[in-house]
Amino acid sequence: MKRLGMILSMIAVPASAQQARSGSVAPPAMQRIAPGLAGYTDGVLFGDVWRRPQLAPRDRSLVTVAVLIATGKTAQLEGHLGRALDNGVTPGEVSGIVTHLAFYSGWPNAVSSLEVIERVFHARHIAASNIPRRAGAMPLPASDGDRAKAVEATVAPTAPKLAALTNDVLFRDLWLRTDLAPRDRSLLTIAALAAGGDGDQLAFHVKRGIENGLTHDQIGEALTHLAFYAGWPKAMAAVAVAAKAMSDEGNPPATLTIVPGGSEPARGPASNFTGAVTTDTPFRGTGGSKLGGARVTFRPGARSNWHTHPFGQLLLVTDGRGLIQEQGGRVWTMHRGDVVWTAPGVRHWHGAAPDSAMSHVAVSESVEGEQVAWAEAVSDAEYRQAPVN
Repeated sequence: MKRLGMILSMIAVPASAQQARSGSVAPPAMQRIAPGLAGYTDGVLFGDVWRRPQLAPRDRSLVTVAVLIATGKTAQLEGHLGRALDNGVTPGEVSGIVTHLAFYSGWPNAVSSLEVIERVFHARHIAASNIPRRAGAMPLPASDGDRAKAVEATVAPTAPKLAALTNDVLFRDLWLRTDLAPRDRSLLTIAALAAGGDGDQLAFHVKRGIENGLTHDQIGEALTHLAFYAGWPKAMAAVAVAAKAMSDEGNPPATLTIVPGGSEPARGPASNFTGAVTTDTPFRGTGGSKLGGARVTFRPGARSNWHTHPFGQLLLVTDGRGLIQEQGGRVWTMHRGDVVWTAPGVRHWHGAAPDSAMSHVAVSESVEGEQVAWAEAVSDAEYRQAPVN
């Protein structure tokens, strides 16, 4: 296993040193066992991607080191950490990277990287005195108030200590430390979240990265680079999230929007609904509003899964007769013309009556692009207790 780690780490040795020995960045074992991979390593990864000017070598090293630490790939870290130092990342910034990634990929991944980092520092005669013992603090960004309110509304009711740590330690301490520039923190965070497949948080951090000075092209190039170190599926999934986040960020807000009735019809996914459900006429608020929704039509007997909304949900019943239940409560009947409010974080389901279709307009606010947290399906037994009056 130790020998395998040594072989793998050779891939990350600075290209000049490798090429001086063999004319190839790919290690000898790769050339012997996987010559196709060796060809891609030399010709595509190091011969093309690492040389693209759309992202500076230092930024590419930040992305690579972030992915390796976040995914626990310490066998490759030693060579790439050396490359990062060659590309201008300072020892103090390396310390800041590990500290930052502990919050976004977990303490074990960060701690596992320390032995490798210490070995590289020792080999390069980097003393502990080169690492600042204490970092200064930057001012809070103007947008932090909205972020903190969203955490209080969505996290605090279930995990109040996590909400406090998120606001007080993560965003009002770690993110303000001067051992890393805000732009670099955003780049590291985007790389770590994309590598881990954490799409729920990625959209927020793409927008925050743009606020911190990353360009659309740099984010796109970072995700391209990441494909080689986290895999194509992770990169492709991240691109889809980033594209939507950047599109939302780049569009000027409309002052008046009319969505034609019945536009963009879509079937409700079986993972979230039981029975035949369709949505149409989707709408989304503009000008900073997080309001959105659509019209939803349930065929008789169809219903949603159990779910919650971070800021609650308003239903306007437009046709038919439906049912709604808060967990632990009675099942209520909804009729055409009824307006129904479900408070933030309340676990509930709603749908059509057994013998009647039902349509409603659903309106709710989003947090980091998410309007609903889905849970398990409503069983037939749970649904059968519903009244039909």
